[in-house]
Amino acid sequence: MSLSPKLFARFALGAATIVEGIAALTRHRERELAFDAAIERAKATGRRLVVIGDPDAGAHTRIHRAYGCGDVCIDKNGCPACPVTIVADITHGPIHGVDDDSAVVFVSCVLEYVDDLHAALGEISRIAGVAENVFIVSVQPWTLTARLYPGARWRGRVVNHGSEQTVHMKSVDREERLLIATALGLTLATAFWPNKEEREREP
Repeated sequence: MSLSPKLFARFALGAATIVEGIAALTRHRERELAFDAAIERAKATGRRLVVIGDPDAGAHTRIHRAYGCGDVCIDKNGCPACPVTIVADITHGPIHGVDDDSAVVFVSCVLEYVDDLHAALGEISRIAGVAENVFIVSVQPWTLTARLYPGARWRGRVVNHGSEQTVHMKSVDREERLLIATALGLTLATAFWPNKEEREREP
Protein backbone atom coordinates (compact mmCIF):
# COMPACT_ATOMS: atom_id res chain seq x y z
CA MET A 1 0.00 0.00 0.00
CA SER A 2 1.54 3.28 -1.10
CA LEU A 3 1.29 6.48 0.92
CA SER A 4 -0.48 9.46 -0.52
CA PRO A 5 1.62 12.64 -0.86
CA LYS A 6 -0.27 14.16 2.09
CA LEU A 7 0.41 11.20 4.38
CA PHE A 8 4.03 10.99 3.25
CA ALA A 9 4.51 14.71 3.96
CA ARG A 10 2.98 14.34 7.41
CA PHE A 11 5.19 11.34 8.11
CA ALA A 12 8.26 13.30 7.01
CA LEU A 13 7.35 16.26 9.21
CA GLY A 14 6.74 13.99 12.18
CA ALA A 15 10.06 12.25 11.70
CA ALA A 16 11.89 15.58 11.37
CA THR A 17 10.22 16.86 14.54
CA ILE A 18 11.25 13.76 16.47
CA VAL A 19 14.85 13.97 15.23
CA GLU A 20 15.12 17.68 16.09
CA GLY A 21 13.61 17.00 19.52
CA ILE A 22 16.11 14.23 20.25
CA ALA A 23 18.94 16.51 19.10
CA ALA A 24 17.72 19.28 21.43
CA LEU A 25 17.55 16.89 24.39
CA THR A 26 21.02 15.55 23.59
CA ARG A 27 22.36 19.10 23.35
CA HIS A 28 20.77 19.94 26.72
CA ARG A 29 22.51 16.98 28.34
CA GLU A 30 25.82 17.88 26.67
CA ARG A 31 25.53 21.36 28.16
CA GLU A 32 24.91 19.97 31.64
CA LEU A 33 27.87 17.61 31.46
CA ALA A 34 30.23 20.19 29.95
CA PHE A 35 29.25 22.79 32.54
CA ASP A 36 29.85 20.32 35.39
CA ALA A 37 33.26 19.51 33.87
CA ALA A 38 34.06 23.22 33.59
CA ILE A 39 33.16 23.73 37.26
CA GLU A 40 35.48 20.90 38.27
CA ARG A 41 38.28 22.30 36.10
CA ALA A 42 37.84 25.75 37.63
CA LYS A 43 38.03 24.29 41.16
CA ALA A 44 41.06 22.18 40.31
CA THR A 45 42.97 25.11 38.80
CA GLY A 46 41.77 27.82 41.19
CA ARG A 47 40.46 29.90 38.29
CA ARG A 48 37.27 31.82 37.75
CA LEU A 49 34.63 30.20 35.60
CA VAL A 50 33.67 32.52 32.76
CA VAL A 51 30.43 31.68 30.98
CA ILE A 52 30.06 33.20 27.52
CA GLY A 53 26.42 33.58 26.56
CA ASP A 54 23.34 34.32 28.65
CA PRO A 55 22.14 31.00 30.18
CA ASP A 56 18.53 32.08 29.60
CA ALA A 57 18.84 33.30 26.01
CA GLY A 58 18.18 30.07 24.09
CA ALA A 59 14.78 28.80 22.98
CA HIS A 60 15.08 25.69 25.17
CA THR A 61 17.13 27.12 28.05
CA ARG A 62 14.37 29.68 28.71
CA ILE A 63 12.18 26.75 29.67
CA HIS A 64 14.77 24.81 31.64
CA ARG A 65 18.33 25.94 32.31
CA ALA A 66 21.09 23.61 31.23
CA TYR A 67 23.92 25.57 32.85
CA GLY A 68 24.53 28.42 35.26
CA CYS A 69 26.15 31.83 35.32
CA GLY A 70 29.60 30.81 36.51
CA ASP A 71 31.63 33.45 38.35
CA VAL A 72 31.27 35.88 35.45
CA CYS A 73 28.80 35.84 32.57
CA ILE A 74 29.70 37.62 29.33
CA ASP A 75 27.08 38.42 26.71
CA LYS A 76 26.71 41.26 24.23
CA ASN A 77 23.15 41.81 25.48
CA GLY A 78 23.93 41.12 29.12
CA CYS A 79 22.80 38.29 31.40
CA PRO A 80 19.93 39.77 33.48
CA ALA A 81 19.64 36.86 35.93
CA CYS A 82 23.39 36.51 36.61
CA PRO A 83 24.99 38.23 39.64
CA VAL A 84 28.19 39.26 37.82
CA THR A 85 27.73 40.27 34.19
CA ILE A 86 29.97 41.87 31.59
CA VAL A 87 28.15 43.31 28.60
CA ALA A 88 30.57 42.73 25.76
CA ASP A 89 30.94 41.17 22.32
CA ILE A 90 33.62 38.45 22.31
CA THR A 91 34.50 39.34 18.74
CA HIS A 92 35.59 42.80 19.94
CA GLY A 93 38.15 41.75 22.56
CA PRO A 94 40.10 42.00 24.67
CA ILE A 95 37.20 42.17 27.11
CA HIS A 96 37.82 44.65 29.91
CA GLY A 97 38.08 43.02 33.34
CA VAL A 98 39.14 39.58 32.10
CA ASP A 99 42.90 39.02 32.08
CA ASP A 100 44.94 36.85 29.74
CA ASP A 101 45.17 33.16 30.73
CA SER A 102 43.03 33.73 33.82
CA ALA A 103 39.88 31.60 33.63
CA VAL A 104 38.10 28.45 32.63
CA VAL A 105 35.71 29.28 29.79
CA PHE A 106 32.34 27.65 29.10
CA VAL A 107 30.64 28.43 25.79
CA SER A 108 27.28 26.96 24.79
CA CYS A 109 25.79 27.47 21.33
CA VAL A 110 27.24 30.95 20.92
CA LEU A 111 29.86 30.53 18.21
CA GLU A 112 27.16 29.68 15.67
CA TYR A 113 25.87 33.26 15.83
CA VAL A 114 28.98 35.45 15.95
CA ASP A 115 29.96 37.68 13.04
CA ASP A 116 33.67 36.84 13.24
CA LEU A 117 34.39 33.25 14.27
CA HIS A 118 38.18 33.70 14.21
CA ALA A 119 38.00 36.73 16.52
CA ALA A 120 35.64 34.95 18.94
CA LEU A 121 37.90 31.91 19.20
CA GLY A 122 40.89 34.17 19.64
CA GLU A 123 39.29 35.94 22.60
CA ILE A 124 38.28 32.63 24.18
CA SER A 125 41.86 31.38 23.81
CA ARG A 126 43.23 34.61 25.29
CA ILE A 127 41.08 34.24 28.40
CA ALA A 128 41.60 30.48 28.83
CA GLY A 129 45.27 30.24 27.90
CA VAL A 130 45.15 26.56 26.94
CA ALA A 131 42.55 24.30 25.34
CA GLU A 132 42.11 22.28 28.56
CA ASN A 133 40.43 25.35 30.05
CA VAL A 134 37.82 25.62 27.29
CA PHE A 135 34.48 23.80 27.26
CA ILE A 136 32.37 24.31 24.14
CA VAL A 137 28.97 22.88 23.23
CA SER A 138 27.73 23.37 19.68
CA VAL A 139 24.49 22.85 17.81
CA GLN A 140 24.73 19.55 15.93
CA PRO A 141 25.75 20.64 12.41
CA TRP A 142 23.43 18.17 10.65
CA THR A 143 20.24 19.51 12.26
CA LEU A 144 17.65 21.86 10.78
CA THR A 145 18.30 24.09 13.78
CA ALA A 146 21.92 24.60 12.69
CA ARG A 147 20.77 25.83 9.30
CA LEU A 148 17.45 27.58 9.93
CA TYR A 149 17.64 29.09 13.44
CA PRO A 150 17.43 32.90 13.14
CA GLY A 151 20.86 34.51 13.11
CA ALA A 152 22.82 31.30 12.54
CA ARG A 153 26.05 32.04 10.66
CA TRP A 154 28.22 28.98 11.36
CA ARG A 155 27.70 25.27 11.88
CA GLY A 156 30.07 22.56 12.99
CA ARG A 157 32.12 21.59 16.02
CA VAL A 158 35.09 22.82 18.01
CA VAL A 159 36.88 19.78 19.43
CA ASN A 160 39.50 19.75 22.18
CA HIS A 161 42.17 17.02 22.13
CA GLY A 162 44.18 17.64 25.28
CA SER A 163 46.14 20.81 24.62
CA GLU A 164 45.07 20.90 20.96
CA GLN A 165 41.89 22.52 19.66
CA THR A 166 40.45 21.76 16.24
CA VAL A 167 37.80 23.92 14.61
CA HIS A 168 35.41 22.15 12.24
CA MET A 169 33.00 24.97 11.46
CA LYS A 170 31.90 26.47 8.18
CA SER A 171 29.56 29.27 7.25
CA VAL A 172 25.87 28.51 6.85
CA ASP A 173 25.29 28.53 3.11
CA ARG A 174 22.47 30.89 2.11
CA GLU A 175 21.53 28.83 -0.92
CA GLU A 176 21.36 25.67 1.20
CA ARG A 177 19.24 27.49 3.79
CA LEU A 178 16.87 28.74 1.09
CA LEU A 179 16.60 25.27 -0.43
CA ILE A 180 15.82 23.64 2.93
CA ALA A 181 13.33 26.35 3.87
CA THR A 182 11.60 25.96 0.51
CA ALA A 183 11.45 22.17 0.86
CA LEU A 184 10.09 22.52 4.37
CA GLY A 185 7.46 24.99 3.20
CA LEU A 186 6.36 22.71 0.37
CA THR A 187 6.18 19.76 2.74
CA LEU A 188 4.00 21.75 5.15
CA ALA A 189 1.75 22.83 2.31
CA THR A 190 1.44 19.26 1.06
CA ALA A 191 0.71 17.95 4.55
CA PHE A 192 -2.01 20.40 5.47
CA TRP A 193 -3.45 21.86 2.26
CA PRO A 194 -7.00 20.47 1.92
CA ASN A 195 -7.48 18.07 -0.98
CA LYS A 196 -10.57 17.95 -3.21
CA GLU A 197 -12.51 15.60 -0.93
CA GLU A 198 -11.78 17.73 2.14
CA ARG A 199 -12.84 20.92 0.35
CA GLU A 200 -16.08 19.29 -0.76
CA ARG A 201 -16.89 18.30 2.84
CA GLU A 202 -16.51 21.89 4.05
CA PRO A 203 -19.87 23.57 4.85
